[in-house]
Amino acid sequence: MAALHERLVFDTARGEVRDGDRRYLLMRTDVLMGLFDGLPIDARVEALHALGRSVAHHGAGSVRAYAESIGPVELCATMEDAAASLGWGRWRLDAADPLALGLAVENSPFAAAAPRSSEPVCRAIAGMLEALAATLWRTPARARETHCAAVKGAGPCRFTASRSTDAAAVREDPSSPAPTQ
Repeated sequence: MAALHERLVFDTARGEVRDGDRRYLLMRTDVLMGLFDGLPIDARVEALHALGRSVAHHGAGSVRAYAESIGPVELCATMEDAAASLGWGRWRLDAADPLALGLAVENSPFAAAAPRSSEPVCRAIAGMLEALAATLWRTPARARETHCAAVKGAGPCRFTASRSTDAAAVREDPSSPAPTQ
């Protein structure tokens, strides 16, 4: 499979960017993160969580499409490459633990564009990790950011995903990710 940035079709006549039937939006990170920065802290945290839930839900379609075309063995490497192609930082997945999926992200665009924060800001990445874990394990998953450069001021952002124990998160389609917390 070609790298995502090589598959993207920039149809300027229609004003869209696509990879097959999936449409993408190019947006400056400071514009996106500035939206959250302008909210009161409680609303900001909830809005970031909503973004993570949306990515987990809608990003799962992309993850499943990749899994169907390349299989689960190559899925992690493909997701690392796709993240770089989309400007989501340099991902390094760690699938050594059968009960958890780890992720370190150098140069997270979300943390880079956010001012210093008391709360992690990379919920979109956590949402995509959740979608990936749920697809790999074929069971609902939860993902959370355990270290955020916007909070700590440096270092890679770190995430962990685990199988969800929330009975309410179990859905009819086991490859569909559970909502993030």
